[in-house]
Amino acid sequence: MLERELKLYVPTAQQAAVNQLMTLIKNQAPERLAARYFDTPQRDLARQHAALRLRREGEQWVQTLKLRAQDELSVIEFNHVRPEPVLDLNLYHGTAAEALFVALTTPLDLRYQTEVLRTTALVNHQGSTIEIAWDVGQIQAKNHSLPISEVEFELKSGDVKAIFQLGAQWLKVLPLLIELRSKSERGDALYENTSFDMPSLSGAEAARAIAGQPYRLGQTPTVSQIELSPLYHQSSQRFLAQIIRNAAFLAGVDEIHVSETLQADYLTLMRVGMRRLRSCRQLFQPWLRKSEKKHATLLLKHYRKFGRWRDKDMLWLELQPKIIAAGLPAAKKLAPPKRVKRNPRRLAADSAFQLLLLDNLKCLVLEKGLKKQAIKPENNARLARRLEQSWTGIQTLCTQFESLEPVDHHYLRNQIKRLRYNLEALGYDESTKLYVYLAKAQDHLGDLCDAYVAQDWYSEQAATPEQKQFALDWLQKKIHKYQAKCKKTLHSLQAQRLKLQQEN
Repeated sequence: MLERELKLYVPTAQQAAVNQLMTLIKNQAPERLAARYFDTPQRDLARQHAALRLRREGEQWVQTLKLRAQDELSVIEFNHVRPEPVLDLNLYHGTAAEALFVALTTPLDLRYQTEVLRTTALVNHQGSTIEIAWDVGQIQAKNHSLPISEVEFELKSGDVKAIFQLGAQWLKVLPLLIELRSKSERGDALYENTSFDMPSLSGAEAARAIAGQPYRLGQTPTVSQIELSPLYHQSSQRFLAQIIRNAAFLAGVDEIHVSETLQADYLTLMRVGMRRLRSCRQLFQPWLRKSEKKHATLLLKHYRKFGRWRDKDMLWLELQPKIIAAGLPAAKKLAPPKRVKRNPRRLAADSAFQLLLLDNLKCLVLEKGLKKQAIKPENNARLARRLEQSWTGIQTLCTQFESLEPVDHHYLRNQIKRLRYNLEALGYDESTKLYVYLAKAQDHLGDLCDAYVAQDWYSEQAATPEQKQFALDWLQKKIHKYQAKCKKTLHSLQAQRLKLQQEN
């Protein structure tokens, strides 16, 4: 059975409002659910985006296997009523899930459990039937517990766009957050990131344990051939997931409060996801629908807002400590950029931003991003030419590097990022020398451009003439060093060849 579900995290401050709303529309009394999740010590199921559980529902036990389907909101479910809380893997013989259990390296163990009080309402929305489930409870792993506070919109029948429309209605009246992590994903993370020897963690402390790193994309999936529409929607969904997941961390999902450094990491990786998605849309620009172009324009505005905070983080948390350690006179904490009035946590939680992310997600899940003519075979060659033109432009700028102004160095870095992310969208082999040198050049040019930003800041904002001179002298030395590294890397990059392995 295919299940399609949208999940929104409910902050503690909004639980009363959600509870009141559900009381008005619920169809039955709240139900207590208790589930036990199983996996091997090597996480054989989790690594395949699968989850196996036994759940007590009223007086009966149900064994459920969930497998990742075509997008973040879809799973394939196998449900079997059980007479007792004992797994029966024989139930999967002859099914699509059989190979998953044949490949297990070790026996399954109980990994974590959930206890939930669920309030449900079955509603009709524009001809579609949707179950709204309001879950409050705990995920328990080892001696640690993580709170559950979420509302789910599950499509029971009808058009999947209905869950997005209903979710948007809720986001417009309540400050909730899009949550892509399932209970099983969070339970697995809690088990993996804690130990029995640690003092018991709960609440925000447990949340920090599973959010100690920003969300990063894994290895780019291999692409056997270029088919524009599925390729665009699958790649864009991956990039959007990087945005949404890091935005949730940044906005304080699970009531987490983290260090400035970790918050800066969430912000950076969220903006990387935005840049990846923007690059993908630029590559497929000739075939984008008007709605997708509008999404790109609106997301760019938020990207720039968050970018001001990224520059602030770079100055405060990276460069300033180094300059102070080198002996900066009259050193003091920098003031925030004058134009920034709202911190990134509030920007990420803002309903306008969450609604924009939801609208992007709807378009990509429904595969409504590209025009119908994108399926024409001749468009593959046109896509390849667009990449070749981008690569030729980069090579030209590389030959001119020493004569370029700082603004041109920034432009060159953006073009390199764009090509690198475009190759990711096409499933390009990331071990090739071209990709490796693109990534290396992006990093080295990033160091150079950050030094330029700091140079401009101290030129205008230094506390004293002595501080200004010291900072500018220190930064100029760094700039010379970074320019030399860039020159060497760009020379190696020029020697590479762009070979599209999926050319038809």
